[in-house]
Amino acid sequence: MKPLFRLLGAFAILSCLAPTSLEAQAKIRIAIWDFENHSERSWWFYNDLGPAARNHIDTAFSENEELSSRFSVIEREKLDLVLKEQGLATSGALDQQTAAQVGRVLGIKYIITGAIDKFAINTTKGGFGGFGGSFTKAEAVINLRLIDTTTAERVIAVSANGDVKKGGGFAKGASLSRENEWGIASEAIEKASAKVVEAFAKHKGLKNLAAGGAMGGTEGKIIKVEGNRAWINMGSASGVQVGDRYVVLSVGDALIDPDTGQVLGVDESETGEGEVVDVKDRFAIMTFTGAAMAKDVVRKK
Repeated sequence: MKPLFRLLGAFAILSCLAPTSLEAQAKIRIAIWDFENHSERSWWFYNDLGPAARNHIDTAFSENEELSSRFSVIEREKLDLVLKEQGLATSGALDQQTAAQVGRVLGIKYIITGAIDKFAINTTKGGFGGFGGSFTKAEAVINLRLIDTTTAERVIAVSANGDVKKGGGFAKGASLSRENEWGIASEAIEKASAKVVEAFAKHKGLKNLAAGGAMGGTEGKIIKVEGNRAWINMGSASGVQVGDRYVVLSVGDALIDPDTGQVLGVDESETGEGEVVDVKDRFAIMTFTGAAMAKDVVRKK
């Protein structure tokens, strides 16, 4: 009976591990774009609010177990480097053509972006003589959007607000120092970022996202080619394994409707296919037949 129990135990363990393995292979690669700031320009730290929101949202994504198991976020340094090489900026409004270019360059289908819709700090003071008390509240409202790079359409849109309250004594006529002002502002942005990411994680639209096309471990790009060997920008961290087979695709310009300006997709043609023969953490090597060039797209068969 003991061997039977051991066998059943092994099957139980494998059944628990299998979904984790499948989820790892199905991770969706995304980039987080800079967040715009639509709040009042009167704050001395106005230009710092958008980058702060972007950084807090990036952190919130990595700390959310559900999102970190489904999405692989491109590192900021890599995003900046690649887009700089292509002559693309990483800030400003994400229009249709820019979204299509970014998706094509990075081999991704989705981009996270958004904006700070509201930001304010209000202080209420009261007292008599030279002393009294104060109550300060900082509030921020952030919207987050998941953009399909092939159509520039919003797949998911959520919004959330966060606020921070501070209270204490003060000398009459005193106000928040610049350090304290930025401190409470940053806290409000952090809270709003955490809440909007939480709302995104609960959005029913996530169930409709599948790891196919240009999303995640099933598609990547060729880094370099030597003979019939090609290095691709995905490795074991993206679920790539020895023996995986890929088609090689040459991707052309975005197809834009001349009347509406809408990005309809991209022109692509299959030029070869290959099989992975060596896997490292963040890249893999495959041998291929046909033709392949650096920056060509590889898509799992």
